[in-house]
Parts: sequence; C-alpha cells; structure tokens
Amino acid sequence: MNSYIAACQKIAKDSVGLFWIMVKTMVPVMIFVRIGMEFGLVDYLGVALEPLMGLMGLPAATGLVLAVGLLVGTYSAVAVMISILPLVALSVADVTVLLSVVLIAHALPLEQSISRRAGISFIFSSGLRFVVGIAYGMVLNLFYSAGGWLQQPIELSWLPYTPTIEETWLEWSYSSASLLFSMFWIILGLIIFLKLLELLKVTDLLGWLLSPLLRIMGISKAATPITMVGVLLGLSYGGGLIIKEAQEGKLSSRDVVLSLSFMGICHGLIEDPLVMMAFGAHWSGALVGRFVFCVAAMALIGRLIQMMPEDAFNRFLYRPAKTAKAVG
Repeated sequence: MNSYIAACQKIAKDSVGLFWIMVKTMVPVMIFVRIGMEFGLVDYLGVALEPLMGLMGLPAATGLVLAVGLLVGTYSAVAVMISILPLVALSVADVTVLLSVVLIAHALPLEQSISRRAGISFIFSSGLRFVVGIAYGMVLNLFYSAGGWLQQPIELSWLPYTPTIEETWLEWSYSSASLLFSMFWIILGLIIFLKLLELLKVTDLLGWLLSPLLRIMGISKAATPITMVGVLLGLSYGGGLIIKEAQEGKLSSRDVVLSLSFMGICHGLIEDPLVMMAFGAHWSGALVGRFVFCVAAMALIGRLIQMMPEDAFNRFLYRPAKTAKAVG
C-alpha cells in the first residue's frame, strides 16, 4: 500500500513539475505572440521566412513557429502554433511536418551548449540539426503530398476553445488559462503512460532492440549504452554522461562526436513525439519517419566523419583542448 501511495505521489510530482516547466516556457511566448499579432509581426516574419517554409510546403506564417522552436524550445513552438491558428489554415500534414522539424531542431542555443562542453563545435552541431531538420521537412512534405495523405484540417478536439482573431485581451487570457488547465491532464496521462513503459521494462527493451543500429553509424560498443539513454530519455541525460565519459578518457573523440550528433537530431524518442502528437502531429512523421530518417542521415554522416583526416576532424568538429577547460 505504501509503495502504491509513493508511486502516485511520484507521478503527481512529475506531472506538476513538467506542467510548471511548460507554463513558464509557454506563457511568455504566448503573450509575445499575442502582442506581435496586434502589430503584424507574424506577417513581417512570414515574408522573411517564406522561401524556407515554402521548401517544406508550409504557409509563411508558420515561420514564427519554427523560429521560436529553434531558439527557445518545443513547448514554445507549440504555444506559437496554437496562437496563430486563427491566421492560417493548417492540415494534419502541415502540423506533422512543422512539429517534426521542431523535434529535430529546437532550443539550439541551450541544448547545443551540452555538445560544446563535450568538445564538439557549436557551429557543426547546430548546423547539423538545422540542416537535417529542414531536409526531413522537405522529404516528409513530398511524401504526404505525393500520396495525398493527412490533408484534412487539423482538429484539436481537447482544446477548451477555438482561437479567434477578434478575441479581446480578457477573452484571450481566459481561453489561454483554460488551455493550460486542459494541458495538465494531457501531461498527467503522458506521465502515467511513461511510468507504465518504465515498469514493464519497455524502454530497456527498445534500447536493446535499437542498439545494433548504432553500429551502422560507426558508434562503438562502448558508447552504445550512453547514446541510447540520450535517444530515449533526452539530450541532457545522455549528454551529461558523454561529458563524464569523455573527461575520464573512456570514449574516443569520434565516438563523442558521433554519439552526440545522433542524440542531437534524435533524442527524447518517446516523450517528445507523444507531446507533439497531442497537439496534432501524426505518428508516422513525428515518431516513425523521424527515427528512420535520422538513422539514415547518421549512417551517411557517420561514414563521412570516420573518413575525415585527424587534422580536419580536430579543426572543424572536435576541440579536445576546450573540452578539458569546459569540464575541468
């Protein structure tokens, strides 16, 4: 009985903790976007980013979602997407492409600082995530367009309200608070689901099943367990372990680069796609397609990195002297 109560308390604590992180992240962005909509910021930014978004078949206005995702994070990108729904009609395919790109390339200034501490070039690690993300968006758009799949309008049935352009600030505040309240129950369900996966050892099984794929990327057996931690749980978990192992000299420099590169483009494989699916992304793009594409991309990138001469590798990708300074 005590263990049951303790488990429920842990679920409640984790749910409240994640919800508070989302609130702190999303509310300032939602206010910023609301002000920006009043002054036409979305239109101006949309014009600037229209060529890039056009490559992925997305409306220009969604450029703000991508920009915020790249700089701030996934939750902020979702907040922007919900805020601009009154301005632009999005299909399920559009939302899947957009949020799948954000899953690969998000919070670059913050998350890639982890890679930089491990000795990897910030320009390389950030550029890799951006290029792979945009490339995946282009491929996914072509795939959905060619088959005519997921072209129906996006419907978030759990939303407590439908955003409109005519909302007053008071109405907007009430509807935004209702949205956040509804999100808590989504988060609670997500945490319970993840705890069940953990209890049933599903995450361990996935790690065991997926680990052979890392050999295709050139990642050694020594770096495989840590890499799978980052892929399944998140870059902060795996990246922290990589930094420790690199500091102790247990991993080669190329293992560090390859491992963190794969973690960069494909981390939080379970939790993050589930959040995006709650906001309208389809599993085919946010989960399955993203993983397959990232594995294929890293198989090619890994081979190129392994072929690089040592001098070029240390000059452009890995700087061991800075690593020692950062973690020492």
